[in-house]
Amino acid sequence: MTMIGSGYGYAMGLGLLFLIAGGCGGGGGTEPPPPPPHGGGTGAFGVVTVNGLQKLYLPLPDIPAGKTTYQLAVVDVGIAGAGTMGAPARLGYVDLGSATDVATATGGDSTVVVAASTSSNKIWFIDPATDKVTATLTLDASYGISDFSGGGGFVTGIAMDSGHRAVLSVWNGFVVVDTGTHKIVDSVLAAPVENFGFDATTSRIIAPFYDCSFSDGTGTPPPCDSYVDSTGASISEGLNIIDLKDSPPTVYTYQFPTAVSPLESAAPVGGEPDSAAIDTSTGIAVVPSESGGFANVIDLAHATFDKAAKTATGTATTHHTVDASGRSEGVSIDPVEHIAFFEGEASSDIGVIDLTKASTGMGTYLHADMPDKPNGGGWENMFDPHGIAVTTGILDGHPVGFVVDVSDIPNAWVARIDLSRFLALTPSTPGFATSAEIAPAVTFLDATTAK
Repeated sequence: MTMIGSGYGYAMGLGLLFLIAGGCGGGGGTEPPPPPPHGGGTGAFGVVTVNGLQKLYLPLPDIPAGKTTYQLAVVDVGIAGAGTMGAPARLGYVDLGSATDVATATGGDSTVVVAASTSSNKIWFIDPATDKVTATLTLDASYGISDFSGGGGFVTGIAMDSGHRAVLSVWNGFVVVDTGTHKIVDSVLAAPVENFGFDATTSRIIAPFYDCSFSDGTGTPPPCDSYVDSTGASISEGLNIIDLKDSPPTVYTYQFPTAVSPLESAAPVGGEPDSAAIDTSTGIAVVPSESGGFANVIDLAHATFDKAAKTATGTATTHHTVDASGRSEGVSIDPVEHIAFFEGEASSDIGVIDLTKASTGMGTYLHADMPDKPNGGGWENMFDPHGIAVTTGILDGHPVGFVVDVSDIPNAWVARIDLSRFLALTPSTPGFATSAEIAPAVTFLDATTAK
């Protein structure tokens, strides 16, 4: 989020480099669809469906007028909106009960929502049926903070695993929290992650890393250069895949089989791998490289995992570069129609790509500029944690993506984007949709005005 980001750098000329390791795996009506699949990534907010409502739990950086403590806004993202005219969508608030501890990220399912913070060591557990905090957990003094090019802190991402467990990225790896007992039940010592991907079907964490040395706490996390390639050379910026089914969890380091420009063995997924998401139905992971200006597409379903060597290696690799413009640091994936949705932090940039084509070396990245907000101001996405999510829309069963505006009044507007409609655009300039061309796919939801 803008209040915690600093020291940011980016190469504005964006291309997409697709690294395919191995091969690729292959609603509507009046009744609500089944529980929506998750977007395989983590960011600033979670979307859950409960009691016939599709609710986005939106952290608010400021205490709302009339309140004395920090809140989450509960936004109905399943309503039939008014397009770019905007629609009142706030269902209510979740009172976090503190005038000093502010949440910056949420994640959850139909049974529990977990909120956490980059600036506070407190974790909140929320009942999504009542939107009330039911318990809290305070990380002890041994927990420090991570620090990246655009953010970091106590907790930078939240994902839900099976068995009522939440996975949280912390300054020295990950912790697993039992959402019933509200206790930490497992931990993984690993390089810190800005925003991680998670596959609940395999219980694997997709964990890109860089800037390991900037974490600060009791002891130190593993330094980046403790991870090595097949020749023993250090990997300073890379990707770990962590298997939570093992006891203790196994940390595999991704090995790029062939060093091809702009990649090198020390950075097998490029510089500053900022985030990750995974298509939970095919095992295709996407890892954007912030400084490289491209995204990696990696088929983890067909990668070779060597438990003795602690490595994950693709069996075959194809490379190509697709030119685009804009920014694409944040990513979330629809695992039904296999659409990867991107957002550029602190910008108006969004993008999509068809992963079924990208995984065969034929994908084309489609960029768009978000339209202005209904009040006429320009759109600006969240900074860090990345403000992006994907789910299946409750209205028609189509995949929808969400981004949040931080300009003017921060987090006042949520944009819902019809991803199928976005992907199907044929803009006047190939690969680039103007704000007018993307507008029919966008619905603005007013998070400050009650329904």
